[in-house]
Amino acid sequence: MTCLIRFAAALALSLLATTGSAATRDCVAPDNVNALATEIAAGVNANRRAAGEAPLRFNRRLGQAAMVHACDMQVHDFFDHRGSDGSNSQRRVRAAGYDDCIVAENIAWGYPQPAQIITGWMNSAGHRRNMMHPRIEEFGIGITQGPKGPYWVLVVGKQC
Repeated sequence: MTCLIRFAAALALSLLATTGSAATRDCVAPDNVNALATEIAAGVNANRRAAGEAPLRFNRRLGQAAMVHACDMQVHDFFDHRGSDGSNSQRRVRAAGYDDCIVAENIAWGYPQPAQIITGWMNSAGHRRNMMHPRIEEFGIGITQGPKGPYWVLVVGKQC
């Protein structure tokens, strides 16, 4: 539980760190963003443990990259792994200062509950592969509230 509390505090700090661009200034995170992100983290790690994989650790830079993309999708009203500026997940994590050897990204839109997101991702071969990859070690989460529902971004990776 202490780990999840530290995660929530770290997420709050990463959200504050993303307020530099125009997109993030207009970005709206749900009031309970820390609780939602903590549920996503717990769900990912529960599935990893059940499959015999080590749990992932929160990384502030991955969290920043995830939040930047969630904000971009919310502010520019789109849903895609490619950012409005043409960026991909690797470019976003590197811009956040993360030296990746492996990086992958899961996105979801409109689902109101974290359990629905985890179930959906686990039932999708590609999303499941991203979350369960045996070599990844860290994660970051971004969640924003759009007019048509929340945007969810999970970035997983391993530093070089």
